[in-house]
Amino acid sequence: MSENLDNQATSYPERTVARAVLETLRGYGIDTVFGIPGTHSLEFYRPLRALGIRAITTRHEQGASYGADGWSQVSGLPGVVITTSGPGLLNSLSGAATAYAESRPMILLSPGRPVGQDFRDIGSLHETKNPSAAVNAIVGQSRRVTSGAEAVIMIHDAMRDFAHSRPRPIHIEIPLDILEGPSDVPASATAPRPLGAPQPAPASDVDAAATALAAASRPVILAGGGSLAAGPQLLELAELLEAPVITTTNGKGAIPEKHRLSLGADLRLSTAHSFLRTADALLVIGSKVGEAELWGGDIAPQGPIIRVDIMRDQMLCNLTPDIEVPGNSAAVVPQLLGALRADGGSGVGDREARDLREVFDAMDNEGRQWAPDLAALNETIMEVVPDNTIMAGDSSQVTYMGSTTFFRAPTPHSLLYMGTYATLGYGLPAAIGAKLAAPDRPVVCLLGDGALMFSIQELMTAVELELDLPIICVDNGGYGEIRQGMVDRDIDPLAVDLKQPDWVQLAESFGATGLPATMDSLASTVEQALSISGPSLVHLRI
Repeated sequence: MSENLDNQATSYPERTVARAVLETLRGYGIDTVFGIPGTHSLEFYRPLRALGIRAITTRHEQGASYGADGWSQVSGLPGVVITTSGPGLLNSLSGAATAYAESRPMILLSPGRPVGQDFRDIGSLHETKNPSAAVNAIVGQSRRVTSGAEAVIMIHDAMRDFAHSRPRPIHIEIPLDILEGPSDVPASATAPRPLGAPQPAPASDVDAAATALAAASRPVILAGGGSLAAGPQLLELAELLEAPVITTTNGKGAIPEKHRLSLGADLRLSTAHSFLRTADALLVIGSKVGEAELWGGDIAPQGPIIRVDIMRDQMLCNLTPDIEVPGNSAAVVPQLLGALRADGGSGVGDREARDLREVFDAMDNEGRQWAPDLAALNETIMEVVPDNTIMAGDSSQVTYMGSTTFFRAPTPHSLLYMGTYATLGYGLPAAIGAKLAAPDRPVVCLLGDGALMFSIQELMTAVELELDLPIICVDNGGYGEIRQGMVDRDIDPLAVDLKQPDWVQLAESFGATGLPATMDSLASTVEQALSISGPSLVHLRI
């Protein structure tokens, strides 16, 4: 955001509070920040080059927070957003709300009115009644600090909480006179602090869970976003128990989705609900089992429900456990493996491979019935993209009725999506963030025309950064699902059929490559897009 103000020569301290805050972030490995410079945030930008931090300038602060979220998922570090005061901060809040709903780490930094001027209605630049309170209603914590030392402590505390609690975004508002003033933080205080080992569960809870799992002949694992910390040991546990793994969309890729025990991220399907009712033990790891995942279904296994979660309130959410196992999945899954292997008489590890073809076929058929055309185009695309591709989606039918099922994720965070917050405009900036975090991996953005128009300005960001990024726009003429919802309610469709630009020419006007496609040419066109240097936009009208 640019403001034309009289710039007077002003001397600033060599080491400001802004620098101390950024030194703290850099110490934890964060080398990229997202945002748009503004008059009040300039001192955040002064030390970035010296600290080796890239500043990614998006074309809207909403894109900055979505981009930070995509970068965070792929890098494994908190996304950082720097905004100016007032409108810049408020523009970023959709991304912050996404991070809150999906339990992802994010740090928002913004300047605030100088000390003593908060709440004064005097017509100052970017005047906002109470920005920190507004943000606090959306994120995990928002605070207007009173010193640089307090801001630095907030970052250290946030990094600890991200590691040992449910990740939730935080916002730090630093009054402008403090931000631009001399640092009250010694260099030693900005150094990263040890985060400690993942929290294990009490041995008695682990033993109870292991006993129930060993006694089960048809165990199933339901893995959410909180299971991803367990890494490859989750697959080890599934193979030991001969337990199929079904995931939430945030848990997608918890085990490789082409593995024989993976049932994918299809928790919404009625055939999945039916299969879960046959389980004689259900192990839920790191998931709230949210309503948005179930699409009106229910989970009612025949045997005990065992829930592993870093937060007890999540263990009690939506699905009552018979056995609670509080702890970080990074520690708890190895504990369960150890307990199961220690019980040599349980027969665990000697189980015959389960034949899951019938349930695979039933879920696959139901997935195709939701939207056969979207299934077909997703499968066409997945046949030509490399195995290590990161797919970025949106709250578009082509994503939640297509990619969530037909993109077989090889690893966690290979599908960037937000199934709970379900926002439009996420896919393109998230793809940009992902490509910045993993420049050597293919990144493809697949979304609908309505979703893409929410953030089309970020195509300019991708062009400016010279990112090799194919964007596939599936054009159904507007908001297709909402149109169908109106028809289903006997409402004459209104405000859902949208006039479309010439997408190919639009892309080329940005400096990207525009490629028209049909279903017959889709595979070859996507292959062409993957070979192009710089961003490309494939336009497919259905």
